[in-house]
Amino acid sequence: MFVKNTLLAAAVTLAASAALHAQTQTLEGISRVSRTAIEPVYAGNEVKGYVSYTKGDKADRKNDNYLLDFYDQDLNKVSNITLQKPAGKYFLLRNAFNGSAFAMYYYNMKEKTLELETYDTSLKKLGFKAIGDLNKADMMAMQQSFATQGNDQEAGGGMMGGLTLFPVPNFGFVRNSYEGMMRGFNLQMYDDKLTPRWRLSSDPKSKFYESINMTQATDKYILATIMRRDGMMSKKINAYMVAIESATGKKVFDMPVETTNTEQLSLSSFTFDPVKREFIAVGEFYKLNDKPFVNKSQGFFIKRFSEAGKPVAVKNYGWHNEVAAALPAEARQSVEDGFVNYTQSIMRGSNGNTYIVAEQYKVVGDGLGIAMAALGGGTSVSKGKIANMLVFSLDPEYKLNSIKFYPKDPSVAYVPPGAGLMGTGLLGMYFRQSGQFDYQFTQKNDANSQFNVVYINYDKEKGEATKKVIGNVAFGDNGQFKLDKIDGTSNATASFLYPAKPGYVMLVDYLKKEKKIGMKLVKLNI
Repeated sequence: MFVKNTLLAAAVTLAASAALHAQTQTLEGISRVSRTAIEPVYAGNEVKGYVSYTKGDKADRKNDNYLLDFYDQDLNKVSNITLQKPAGKYFLLRNAFNGSAFAMYYYNMKEKTLELETYDTSLKKLGFKAIGDLNKADMMAMQQSFATQGNDQEAGGGMMGGLTLFPVPNFGFVRNSYEGMMRGFNLQMYDDKLTPRWRLSSDPKSKFYESINMTQATDKYILATIMRRDGMMSKKINAYMVAIESATGKKVFDMPVETTNTEQLSLSSFTFDPVKREFIAVGEFYKLNDKPFVNKSQGFFIKRFSEAGKPVAVKNYGWHNEVAAALPAEARQSVEDGFVNYTQSIMRGSNGNTYIVAEQYKVVGDGLGIAMAALGGGTSVSKGKIANMLVFSLDPEYKLNSIKFYPKDPSVAYVPPGAGLMGTGLLGMYFRQSGQFDYQFTQKNDANSQFNVVYINYDKEKGEATKKVIGNVAFGDNGQFKLDKIDGTSNATASFLYPAKPGYVMLVDYLKKEKKIGMKLVKLNI
């Protein structure tokens, strides 16, 4: 999120000048932490600090402590406050930072209400709102959030029906809720003081069951994917690309991925190009009667649309045609083995080139799951296999220049029951929302001339303990691609990676037994 408050910017500058070499930070007395507990603070494209929200030790027998801290880019602590809540009565659904305000989203289990609190970057309280009279669908979503509490995933943040709070820079926060038995959705925008700004809901006359997954906030738009189906038990889910005007809540773009009856497409990314002012969809295409996960895709596609929603261009890149000459041998074998390329990020360089970062996965049979299902268990009979990284480079006219392939050891992902109805793109979105991919993030400089793609490889050498290797692919306008590997192995209960100041990544290790978080900046070798 972007720095908007001059108080924070000044504090960051002051702390950095006072102690340039902190580089590490330790927090003690932390009883629980998740990946979303820490968020980078940006000025332009560069990290200028961090905000963290963690649950600490009990204040006393009747109260829990929650800790809100700001750090500069060198991990010097700038400011902090401790918030107290009645012990065992509150469940944190989400924390979010939109660049000017920090929001906490709780479920009050005693009053059976949702509660929102916001603070500015000087840690002054801005607003409070309680939301009661929750319907059955919202309570079902709440139960899903409770189920993820013990995981490192963000509670309620997945695309499969949880409650979440979506930060929108310069505008505020969007809260989702549900209609009926999850027949439709509601989106409520609040400003930083939690004053309602607009509300967007499913059409009550619509014949579809639909749910929405917000994915990106741009300068003007909230981008989302809507999953629509004819009925609750329908086996076909159709993905629609949606853009909502952040200022008004008006839907300005609502289009199916498949725009003709001769297409079978799987959407993995819907984004916005701020330079060309175009909406861009990327995914893979199949023969019309093929079945994803059973039949291999024929290649990948790029669809471009104007801000007015008019088609600009559609281009297919077939594995055995346009892609064949650029595809490395190892990558060719992975495609033949049935791996799907899920788009993790799309960037436009200052040279006009477009870079698409993809991670491979496929679905395989799970022997234990199959055995449990045979005994009447409700478990999934499949599991995900997460594999290699690729970077596609296209020139300003979207002609494929090159494909770089970075192999890594497979890791396992949980596939929810009924995933066969989702298609490859939606399942990839689920993996991403639930934090199961090895891709971590992409960093770029303010000039958009240098990019760093960071991922984790769980290196499994025979006879040795698994190593956690941090991979960094650096590339940009100079046309060179370089790979840096750093050993990030530790005895931590959980570890997380975050963007950092130029030339670094930030590694966080959580030791559950010791109730301790270690934060450190790790220098890249490129």
